[in-house]
Amino acid sequence: MPPFHVLEAQRAELMRDHAGWRVWYVPNALDGSVTWCAQREPTIHAYSTEDLGRDMALADTELAAEGAV
Repeated sequence: MPPFHVLEAQRAELMRDHAGWRVWYVPNALDGSVTWCAQREPTIHAYSTEDLGRDMALADTELAAEGAV
């Protein structure tokens, strides 16, 4: 596994090049590999499944309009 400062530099570069994404990595202690992960921001929070479903559908519509889906 690369040193953490290298991983953090790679993470920062990804976040700079891909605004609107949350990027993180998960080191694997067993084999020294790293799994990279990304999630579109913002993370959606809601008080009910109905509200969450509506907000998710709206986000999907907005992403499709941007050509991201």
